[in-house]
Amino acid sequence: MRLFILIGFLFNPALLFSSVLQAQIIEHEMGQIELTSSPQKIVALDWVIAESLLALDITPYAMSDKKGYQEWVQLPTVPESVYSVGSRREPNLELLAQLKPDLIIMSQHLSPAFEKLSSIAPTVVMSVYSNKKDPYHAAEDLLRNLGNIVEQPEKADQVINEVKLTLVENGDRLRQAKQDTRALLMVRLIGDKHLRVHGNTSLAGQTLTNMGLTNAWKGETNLWGFASIGLEKLADKQQANLIYFGPIDDKYKQTFFATPLWKALAFSREKRVYELPPVWTFGGLKSAQRLSNSITALLLSASDINKVVRK
Repeated sequence: MRLFILIGFLFNPALLFSSVLQAQIIEHEMGQIELTSSPQKIVALDWVIAESLLALDITPYAMSDKKGYQEWVQLPTVPESVYSVGSRREPNLELLAQLKPDLIIMSQHLSPAFEKLSSIAPTVVMSVYSNKKDPYHAAEDLLRNLGNIVEQPEKADQVINEVKLTLVENGDRLRQAKQDTRALLMVRLIGDKHLRVHGNTSLAGQTLTNMGLTNAWKGETNLWGFASIGLEKLADKQQANLIYFGPIDDKYKQTFFATPLWKALAFSREKRVYELPPVWTFGGLKSAQRLSNSITALLLSASDINKVVRK
């Protein structure tokens, strides 16, 4: 009889880690696998998974759409040694088989490929964005679970606590510097009259909440935490400050901002509109930390010291 040492349901009841001598049994969203040793060649088929591994100082052996990560997520930096194995929607199965990884980690959004991926290497499904609509806490769970797999639980706790403290301190800095109580609209411009607005169930919205700031958008959102709306839907939110995500081409921006409706909205007329540098809005804890730092720097540097948001 083999002796099982229970590590237990740590932080996420969907994921159970246990050890058989030097083995790990991992129960995940689509089954379970057993690892007989700590994986060294890990493939991350989701940017949030790659980001989280890098936050643990673990370099993925390969990842999906490396170039896209470098453009949109940017940090933590991906070393040049990491292989790129196709798109996030359609990984290159032939290349993956040639690389012979020890472990593949994917999110549920790639579930149709699960069986084919499992035939290449043990495959684990861990998702941050789901119908639970709680990405910040799901990102904490993901980091803890990855920390157990790569035998870095202390590092995972360190990152979680560091990010949490950063968000609280950033919120405190804004409250100490400014007195205005305006709410924030967090949007991405789409087309000439449409946008994505991030609600309280988005990573952006939960970042604001953890900073002690107020999100102006209270409407329904999808599982990613945003709603696709026409600009007219912000008519009753125009007393809020608006922050939009870059990068945006100057020509496109001029076209969007030249529309009569945009010019009529109070936040536009009163120049309470701010552009963020590129930040991946569907990332993990490090993306939330970077977003918080960017919002804080942006608002602190605003020419009018009264243009900030808090509860």
